[in-house]
Amino acid sequence: MHALQLVRPGRLAWQSASVPVQAPGEVLVRVRYAGVCGTDLHAFAGRQPFLSYPRRLGHELSVQTVDLVPDNACAVNPYLHCSRCQPCRAGSTNCCEGLEVLGVHRDGGWAPLLSVPRTHLYPSKTLPAKVLALVEPLVVSYHAVRRARIQAGEPVVVVGMGPIGLGVALFARLMGADLHVCEARLDRRQASRAILDRDEVLSPGPTLERALRRVCGGDLPQVVFDATGSKAAMHVSFSLAAHGGRCVFVGHYPGEYSFYEPDFHRRELTLLASRNGQHQDFLSVITALEDGTVDVSGLVTHQYKPDQMPAVLPDLADTPGLIKALIAFS
Repeated sequence: MHALQLVRPGRLAWQSASVPVQAPGEVLVRVRYAGVCGTDLHAFAGRQPFLSYPRRLGHELSVQTVDLVPDNACAVNPYLHCSRCQPCRAGSTNCCEGLEVLGVHRDGGWAPLLSVPRTHLYPSKTLPAKVLALVEPLVVSYHAVRRARIQAGEPVVVVGMGPIGLGVALFARLMGADLHVCEARLDRRQASRAILDRDEVLSPGPTLERALRRVCGGDLPQVVFDATGSKAAMHVSFSLAAHGGRCVFVGHYPGEYSFYEPDFHRRELTLLASRNGQHQDFLSVITALEDGTVDVSGLVTHQYKPDQMPAVLPDLADTPGLIKALIAFS
């Protein structure tokens, strides 16, 4: 078979690869669609600290089982945990001390075939294959919202309207938040208005705090989600939470981050990190998609064939109108 291999930073190749060998407890699956996410772009640029080269990327996956009857359509949980360490024993498998992620620590699903643990497959009888490829990034968003413990009516702002931020906004609204969103890119502000069905998307800048107070009835938001992965934006997000509020960092910044402790202490803020997701998050997201309480029809904006990706990936992040790109292996 052929697969996409990230040979080194800046070089992706569509090349011959071995058919995967199943380990005990694993299932051979045929990849239908694979998403392209920020982690993949960082890896291509050489800015992914947990990845070694060469590596096959791909952790946002829609698959069809090959050797099971029936041949189920499934989403994949790419977070491989040990089940033995303290976080795993406590149920926080996303924080496993030895966590390995498909497409980062192990070869992932940018290939026609993949072998994955049977326990990490989430079947659906009704969801289209393209939607199943969105389950993993939506799990990241849902887990962040669950971490924030949003109360109905609480003013909430989501900063960064990429796929993760849009997912956070969709689930925060589902939880009853008084939702507001902020995005720097014009094309993503326009997409956010359509996907979230809202008239106003705020812009970052010196007037952002004033704009938030206007839409929040004179107050600052009780919960701020930062889904940018930008150090500068994270500093702004940190400053926007109300006294006694919560700030949730969903985006990943590969470097040191600091804040002025007296301000943190004075406002008695709760600062939360949110990483990946857990079994219950996959179940909740699939249920929300199956029963139609969350509409993700506008998230997929671009689709490519695998052999197009070596030429497309270097400039993909700057593609106008890009929200989520999928690679079609089917």
